[in-house]
Amino acid sequence: MDFNNDGLADLIVGERNGYVNFYRRLGNGSLTSEGRIQAGSSDLDVGNNSAPFVFDWNNDGLLDLIVGREYTSGGSLRLYLNQGTPENAVFSGYTPVMKGSSPVAYPRSVPHMEDMNGDGLLDLLVGEDYGHTYYLENSGSTGAPVFTSGTAITVNGSPFAWPNGQTDCTVYVNDWNEDGVLDIIQGNYVKNVWVFLGNDVGIENFNSQEVSAGVLLSLHTNPISNSLGYTVTSEQPLPVSVSLWSMNGRLVKQWDLGTLQGVSDHVHTVSDLPNGVYAMIISVNGENSTRQVAVIR
Repeated sequence: MDFNNDGLADLIVGERNGYVNFYRRLGNGSLTSEGRIQAGSSDLDVGNNSAPFVFDWNNDGLLDLIVGREYTSGGSLRLYLNQGTPENAVFSGYTPVMKGSSPVAYPRSVPHMEDMNGDGLLDLLVGEDYGHTYYLENSGSTGAPVFTSGTAITVNGSPFAWPNGQTDCTVYVNDWNEDGVLDIIQGNYVKNVWVFLGNDVGIENFNSQEVSAGVLLSLHTNPISNSLGYTVTSEQPLPVSVSLWSMNGRLVKQWDLGTLQGVSDHVHTVSDLPNGVYAMIISVNGENSTRQVAVIR
């Protein structure tokens, strides 16, 4: 992140005492302290446990600050808009980041902004003291983010949280394994950095996929809700079966379609399955093919 527009990556660092510090990158690669960032005529101070995230909130070409903080200090995320220039950031007062009519407030909040759903708008993720990460979808517009609700990030259908004694969830989003899908990296106060690999649930939603020689399968929708529908096209009579597996390798549904030829539609009830991502395995004459299906209600 180039905070002063000189082409070099700088550091903006929070601290226990609530201040935010600027470390400027030099041409030789080293860092030099520029001291605490100012808000008006005094140090920017959020109370305790400042956690800054730098990005252009209002799309005016200037880098702004969202700063997380200790819950006992009021807890809500603070937004500081840059009123200076790309080379010299200037901050004065702040406004709370809102979720509907209430401030976004989690204990020891650590914010991160990323377009999580591919709609071109930056969504908000917030790590917090008890090890959860909350996702707040941006329903506003470019330069005017709007958040209405927060949902805990889940792993295999359950909200992720650190074990007892391991607190303070930090969160970062990146394509860790370079597969074109965003992943989540989480750390905590005590130890451990965990990587949660994202699952692609929508690239081939409505396209036919050749699951075996001469056999095509096309999902009617993906994600799905209470039913799984698809069309099978087979040039010759072949035995076909379909199964759904959870991401931890447990068989949850299985259907024997018998011998199929020509075009046939199939619909199965899945209303008893919890929200999550499942592996759909299509077996044609003993040859398996897999695609991912998301259940969202």
